[in-house]
Amino acid sequence: MKKIVSVILAVMMTLSLASFAGAESASPKYNPLDYGMEPFAAPVTIKIPVFDRARDDVPDVSSNYYTNWVNENFGKNLNVTVEFVPITRTDTMGAYNLLLASGDWPTVFMEYDWPKVSQWAADGALADIDVDAFIATAPTWTEKAGDKAQFDMFQMQGAQKVLPALRPYWDTNYTYITFYRKDWYEQAGIELPTTYEEYLAALQKFMELGFTNGKPILPKKAFNENFQVYAESEWPRNEEEWAMYSDVSVAPLPARGAYYLLKKQNLEYSLGLYSKEFELDSEGDGSATQAITDFINGEAYTYGNYLGADMPDLTAFYQNNPDAKLGVIYNNTVYDPWVDAWGARTVPQGRATNPAGMFVGFSSKASDDELKAAWLYMEWLAQPDVLFYIQNGVEGETYNLNADGLPEVVGGYQGDYWMGYGNNKDYWCIVVEVRTVGTIEQTIASIAPKGLPQDFTQELIDNYYILKAYANDGLLYVDPFFSVNIDSVSEYAGDLKAKFVEYATALVKCDPEEFDALYEQYVQEYKEAGYQAIMDERLEAYKNGLSTVLPDIASGRAPYEPSDITKVVETKYTIGQ
Repeated sequence: MKKIVSVILAVMMTLSLASFAGAESASPKYNPLDYGMEPFAAPVTIKIPVFDRARDDVPDVSSNYYTNWVNENFGKNLNVTVEFVPITRTDTMGAYNLLLASGDWPTVFMEYDWPKVSQWAADGALADIDVDAFIATAPTWTEKAGDKAQFDMFQMQGAQKVLPALRPYWDTNYTYITFYRKDWYEQAGIELPTTYEEYLAALQKFMELGFTNGKPILPKKAFNENFQVYAESEWPRNEEEWAMYSDVSVAPLPARGAYYLLKKQNLEYSLGLYSKEFELDSEGDGSATQAITDFINGEAYTYGNYLGADMPDLTAFYQNNPDAKLGVIYNNTVYDPWVDAWGARTVPQGRATNPAGMFVGFSSKASDDELKAAWLYMEWLAQPDVLFYIQNGVEGETYNLNADGLPEVVGGYQGDYWMGYGNNKDYWCIVVEVRTVGTIEQTIASIAPKGLPQDFTQELIDNYYILKAYANDGLLYVDPFFSVNIDSVSEYAGDLKAKFVEYATALVKCDPEEFDALYEQYVQEYKEAGYQAIMDERLEAYKNGLSTVLPDIASGRAPYEPSDITKVVETKYTIGQ
């Protein structure tokens, strides 16, 4: 028996060493010394934020193969320790505020939304950046981001508080896609809708036929402060109202677009298309919502998310519904039920993504060595071979090369080189927002979901060109960027978030006959709770030239000449979400 045990232990040790050796051989050595970087005389520790999305289908965000790889390559060679600090994705500012309050500040601050960055700057959390010194230290990162001209776009009060990472194809939000149950139309024997009325009728028909097993068909989630009302706003846009209302940190309840969107949702709720308790379907700690669960179980009409070669929710959906057929909703025409009765918007318009990817700032408490180490880390990650590796992993394991010599992700991989969310996006987003390979078509093909019964590549490419046509037409544009902090946002945002959730939920659930009076009441209370102060401060900043302005077409300064979308791509389904 002792001999048997000894043999088993020897075999296990051999296998373990072989596995370790295999991992070592697969791990390339990207020594920062080879890029002209010099090690620090004394040890330096930098703390880099990484989003924690509370998912069980990705490795531990602060300790995994790739975080270890970073320290083995970048860290050890430069005498630097890189600590990855988890930031709760569903409450980014809450997570940062806890770190600030504890005094355990990260070296780097990263965020997508300008108002949050502005708040950090106003609170003194961000250091002034010596741009010339940064460019000298991180020339590759700088060139990738668009050089100093891009930096100048995002100054605050004459100082450079943040740097904008690269966001390719920023004028189209092509990486967010909504899928719908295409097979339900076939089973019901009805055509795809081309008007809002046909859309509502189709949804009711699907429920009547029992496709949702008695559940409401639309997967509506709880309200939050990011309530975008572009699609229901007037056209051309009133630039002063755009400056006052456009934001993702405080919902614009008084905006005309908010009125129409909530009124539309009130109708849909009254028709039984939403759950009676949709407000409880919150993302909470980042776990799957009831909306996602219903979709996976085959009981919801749509599902929306950012694209990735590995999309676990879609994989689970097809496992539960092997004969199902999904389609991509083209955001080429969004019909509004209030056009005739109230004169709501008449063209499909929407929010483009920021011209910058992640906004990157640095702690005002960081030492000179910590700042330089963080800059060197960004420069090292921006090197083409390093970036390729952290975005794709190990050939033959996490990706394979296709006939064009471009990487294609292996869907569902969870081996030794298991990657984080979105092919490690939360690590490389400090350099670039979107993983690109070759042309836009090749890029989309690389992030189209893999390992599914359906291939959506062409539909996703079509969707990009539709959005690109709209961007060229001036219909997709961004929120204003203020060069000063809007202090009232910092002061009132928390209270207004709670009030908006309460008010919007009540408006959607109320009797349609009571909607208008209740809306006016809530708008008045909302303004008195601080939103009037926000509107006034934003408008003053806009009038003083302290913000960006709308594109000429969106503002009416140039004529709107719509593209013929049918000539861009052949489309059949025209109801956007």
